[in-house]
Amino acid sequence: MRESSQQTVQIVIAHYGLDRKITQQECEAVLENKEATNIFVDFEAGYAKLEDLYDLPFENIALMQQRKFTALVKPLLEEYPTAHIAYFGLAPIPVIFHFGYLVGNTHPFTIYQWHHQQNRWFYKIDPPSDGYIFKIKPVVLPLEKQRGSGDVTIRIGTSFSIDQQASYEVVSSPANEFDIELEVPHPDSLYEQENIIKMVDSFQEVLNAYANKLTDREQIHLFIASSAGLPFALGTRINTNIYPYIQTYQYDRRQVPKNRSAILITKESNDKIVLTKDEIEEASVIRKDWNKQLQDRIKPFIKTITGKENTSWLQSVCESDAEYTSVSKHLRSPWSSVISIGATSLLHDQIDLSVKNVDEGFEYIEKNNTWLLDDGFLSGLKKRLDKDPNTDLMQAGRLFFFHEALHYSREGHRLTREIATGIGQFPKVIEEADYQADVWALLTEYRYCCLYEPDKLNDGIKVFFCNAIDSAVETMWSFADTGNEISSIQIRSMNRFLNWYWQWLLIENLPGKGKLEEVISIFFDKPVIEFAGAPMELRAHRTFYKLNMQQHQNLQLAAFVNNRVHRFAPVTIDDIITGFKQLKGEKIKYGLKSFQVTI
Repeated sequence: MRESSQQTVQIVIAHYGLDRKITQQECEAVLENKEATNIFVDFEAGYAKLEDLYDLPFENIALMQQRKFTALVKPLLEEYPTAHIAYFGLAPIPVIFHFGYLVGNTHPFTIYQWHHQQNRWFYKIDPPSDGYIFKIKPVVLPLEKQRGSGDVTIRIGTSFSIDQQASYEVVSSPANEFDIELEVPHPDSLYEQENIIKMVDSFQEVLNAYANKLTDREQIHLFIASSAGLPFALGTRINTNIYPYIQTYQYDRRQVPKNRSAILITKESNDKIVLTKDEIEEASVIRKDWNKQLQDRIKPFIKTITGKENTSWLQSVCESDAEYTSVSKHLRSPWSSVISIGATSLLHDQIDLSVKNVDEGFEYIEKNNTWLLDDGFLSGLKKRLDKDPNTDLMQAGRLFFFHEALHYSREGHRLTREIATGIGQFPKVIEEADYQADVWALLTEYRYCCLYEPDKLNDGIKVFFCNAIDSAVETMWSFADTGNEISSIQIRSMNRFLNWYWQWLLIENLPGKGKLEEVISIFFDKPVIEFAGAPMELRAHRTFYKLNMQQHQNLQLAAFVNNRVHRFAPVTIDDIITGFKQLKGEKIKYGLKSFQVTI
């Protein structure tokens, strides 16, 4: 970690994710090795204010950071295997630790830190006070092997001591606990490189004890209270072959609990979102095609169906007055109050073709009516749709925009950024809004195809809506698909999938080719179906089902249908669980079908 005057190449990494950019000029002004050839990497890992860190979408930030690392940093590390890294970091602690893990321990590095009072970068500085002594408290390590499963908690405090009770709020009964903290914590306690080395060495001793003496233990829960440079150095010591699950946390003393789970570092996460050049190019093509469709097809379509006076939004998506007469009897509250597509912003929208990486897959910028679409979202969606000949990438794009337009519309759901932030804490509310937006999008898509793609209706209403639902649901799956099985799923997400696979089966069972009135009757009767029996966990106020349970005998489904409660433990419940773990809708449909047969 020490500089070498003979080092010829130095990779200078400005890693920032708070509301302050790190410039090349300020980094190069303080570099110790003035003779090296510097390669500067501007690495923005999001943008956040300190008061907003607790509610950041850490999992999505980690995905974006890993993709960006693969594009910007990894090629440099491979091209210059003996290069020295100069690290400048200002980002949330979990994000910095994750970045250190991505960099690994193949290159020597120097940590440059931001002095919180003097507002400048430093390599080495005076101790925080006269007579200050940097000293780590003794760490008690196990002397013998300890058997039995359980989790391990590691608390690392240099800026201040970590409150043990606050860690118990999220990890109530760890099998082992280790505290690596200073006799006198201080925000500027890491005033020289040697101090960082000592902290990292202590961390390594704990990791060695975990690997050698605690071989049956499972997850490591890591709590860090330090300046920004140390988490990077700690992260470089993580080898997921030895330490397969490292859960990091974000702290906020104002919250309950004070710590929330942030980024989970696992062996599987290392490979899950690497995009090839071809995949990035594919995403670029999709982005252009969707924008062309928005401008050349969707906007004229909106003008066409809203060009005449309609008594309701449903009339605007019917092909004729006779068709509307047949379906209008189903139009009751809340469906009767939904807006027409002409009241959304789509007539004024565009897609930004230059933005490639977007947290959470996409974003809508209200001030300039612009959609930002992530490469990973587009590439992942194409991979899923390519596996099913009944789905359609352009149709998936239309359904996506129709759905989100109702969400974002100020006359519709009003899910503006201010309201949408943290909306996952209200699963019932967002489940209702999602279902309504899904139905609205599917019926709008029906009218679009009547005008522009009538061939999609050649096989009848039933086939059309089953295929359209598959396109929509595959889009939902693409946000979770990383190429690996998933071990947990948010309960509201599971409910959304169950709702639509349930409706798909009802539509499939319609007689003949189906009628629009029959489909609307199904759509306007939202399913009430729930899954139970799997272990649950709370992450950042969101509740998840754990899917890797050992026993399935307690798993059940319940539904409220035709004013009766039906409760069922289907023989095919394993297919439903496997379907969710493997993100395969056909398995879930198969499992649900046995439930529907009993009703």
